[in-house]
Amino acid sequence: MTIVGIVTSERGGKNSTTLHVVGDFDAYQLNPDSGYICQGQKAESVYVGGHDCSGLEVGQEIEIYYGKAITTAKGTFQPVALIRVLSE
Repeated sequence: MTIVGIVTSERGGKNSTTLHVVGDFDAYQLNPDSGYICQGQKAESVYVGGHDCSGLEVGQEIEIYYGKAITTAKGTFQPVALIRVLSE
């Protein structure tokens, strides 16, 4: 996926980041036989929380790996475990 935007806010001395990315649709979405027809790219926002994103820049290709799902009173979340830069 490609980074198209980075939003960082600071609260109480801690940074919180959301990455805006575009990428290819998932394989199951590219199946006209099952009723899916996709054009262009998929856009999404990924909340990465307090991860150090100082080395990330708009235009970079990245992969995001997720940790084990956590269930709280507000719902189920899957925290970001690793952000790997593929190309500069």
